[in-house]
Amino acid sequence: MPEARQRSPSWIQIRKDLYEQVQNHVQALLGPSSAGLSKYQYQYDREFKKPWKAVSRDHLIGALAKKRFVFIGDFHALQQSQKAELRVLSALPSAEKILLCIEFVEARHQKHLDRYLQGKMTERDFLKSVEWKKNWGFPWDNYRPLLKWAQKKKVRVFGINLKVRLRNSKTLHDRDCFAAQKIAEIHQRFPSHQKVIIYGDLHLASAHLPQQLKKKMASKGFENEAIFLYQNSERIYFQMLERELEHQVDIVRLAANKYCLQSVPPWVKWQNYLLYLEELYGRSYDDGFDDELDLTDYVAKYIQVISEDLGIPSRVDHFSISSPNDRDFWQQVEAQLEGAELKAVRSWIEDSRSFYIPALSIGYLARNSVNSAAQLATAIVFSGLAAQRAVPSRFPQDFLRLIWLESVQYFGSKLINPKRKSDTLADLKLQLSTRGLVSDGKEALQLA
Repeated sequence: MPEARQRSPSWIQIRKDLYEQVQNHVQALLGPSSAGLSKYQYQYDREFKKPWKAVSRDHLIGALAKKRFVFIGDFHALQQSQKAELRVLSALPSAEKILLCIEFVEARHQKHLDRYLQGKMTERDFLKSVEWKKNWGFPWDNYRPLLKWAQKKKVRVFGINLKVRLRNSKTLHDRDCFAAQKIAEIHQRFPSHQKVIIYGDLHLASAHLPQQLKKKMASKGFENEAIFLYQNSERIYFQMLERELEHQVDIVRLAANKYCLQSVPPWVKWQNYLLYLEELYGRSYDDGFDDELDLTDYVAKYIQVISEDLGIPSRVDHFSISSPNDRDFWQQVEAQLEGAELKAVRSWIEDSRSFYIPALSIGYLARNSVNSAAQLATAIVFSGLAAQRAVPSRFPQDFLRLIWLESVQYFGSKLINPKRKSDTLADLKLQLSTRGLVSDGKEALQLA
């Protein structure tokens, strides 16, 4: 049995480079930060310079359950962040004694939020009334489950955000003060309830929203009644990486009342934000935004990481990546493929699947997500090793090949995003339903 390959400094450096590359691209899109914003960020970063200790999920939930104020940091563009928040809410005991305070709905829209949760307003009307895309802008699908949980559990929800036009250090401070005032008022009305506050990570630094709430609280000892759960610290992740703990540790304690949950690597976190910015700027600037994400370079970086991890050379030197926005892609495929191969490619496009066509050296990225890009990168690496040029389109002859390809692609995506979860039975049923297939679950259960 071969010995396990030791983790080399270059192995770690590749991941740091991947993170820094994405960070630099984000900064290029956002532009330089003002002195005030830099200070705001610095005060947040200080929270993670403390020594940390790994703890269990049960320890965390037990600690959260004892506090009257539970603050959970939210990274808006990352769906895993909202999923983690939902898991925490679901794990807390006594939902009937919980009040949920949220940043993603402004306080001025409380009546719309109440009507939606009471079933008196449709989802479409709610989103229109609160001007979701204009005022929040992050994917509604990521936040819907939080409100659906509250609706199901009959948990009251309060919007505590302030409407502002610009994002700068002054408006950040104004929003901290406003949110603190709203939380204090809610606490005064419901002193015996546990308040769970979901708010942007940066706002939860000690010198920001917590400091303002401490000033506004009539009772003393706020520090003993509050607990903070941050998410996905880059500093902590790379410390874990150097100690080879990133697969074993998900939760760390920074102080008696401060914890951090690590659910994704830093490059996944910021790549999601980058994709959000690309979509935002692509939608907002019709006069030509020339700093677009180069999909070929994007996938090539993942190919490098996967090849280095597996200790294999990448035998694919020249390729290009297309997306659903590329008008010429289908014409090119239609001109060079025919029969069963063309039919297979068409079905993959219709199913929004990413794939690679070795004979044409063209990859198709159906979704702008880290997992999709990582799967596509793995398909390209695999094609170089397998030396297979034909599109797997013959059935049943190619069935086993497709199974292997799907398995290898998922494996490769786990190298890029080790925290990725596999599809659930519900996901598989949804995929079947979108193809017009009706299943009572028996066939899917046989496959699961």
